[in-house]
Amino acid sequence: MELISVLQKIGLNERQSSLYFSLLQGGSSNIQEITQKSHIKRTTAYSILDTLIQKGLATMSKKDGHREYFAEDPQKIPLLFENQIMLIEQQKKEITEIIPELHSFYNTQTKKPKIRFYEGIEGIKLVLNETLDIPAGEEILAYSSAESIHQYLGDEYVSYYLSMRIKKRIRQRAIAEDSEEAREHQKNDIQELRKTRLINQELFPFSNEINIFKNKICIISYKDLLGIIIESTEIAKTQKSIFELAWLGASKII
Repeated sequence: MELISVLQKIGLNERQSSLYFSLLQGGSSNIQEITQKSHIKRTTAYSILDTLIQKGLATMSKKDGHREYFAEDPQKIPLLFENQIMLIEQQKKEITEIIPELHSFYNTQTKKPKIRFYEGIEGIKLVLNETLDIPAGEEILAYSSAESIHQYLGDEYVSYYLSMRIKKRIRQRAIAEDSEEAREHQKNDIQELRKTRLINQELFPFSNEINIFKNKICIISYKDLLGIIIESTEIAKTQKSIFELAWLGASKII
């Protein structure tokens, strides 16, 4: 049922969602009625009901010495999101406070280049999200295939990434394969704090995406579902120089 699948998005598992929906339909019910309707064992039902009560979705009262359960008003469901947001904000605050201390340990590590590997779509998203961790006004240099980005990451993530980059006022210069998707992005270059130069994808195909930022280079292979971050000031410096050379060349390619 669609309603149950939506309820699962607020942190309820299938059984919790099903039992809550059953309470909504049945009104006040005792444990025997609940187990009969839900076909869930009594001990398991008690555990689920306790969870629903803790989340503010159900209430228990006693009637003639017996427990009666009923669902809370569905209008209270949005409060769950508010509680989750508050919890996430608190966790973010706590993490932010200890970052300087964590970074002091990080800086004591060897000066050799650091290389990190990420696998899968979620791993690739982590790699791209790291490009957003630079100060406002700084720039990302990118070799890009808009087709691959939309195909593998989806329009929703692309919109999220762009909105975050714009919000953080991070600029970008991109050398991209000429495609319908790339041309659509190029139309929005000014609004999206970007400069794009398109190149013939038959002459210069990009099977990987490369982003250069700060002292890092990220390489993404969508077909291999692999992301790599190389952290090295010297390597990044050389790659920036190569990009500038390619940028000049791309301006002469029609």
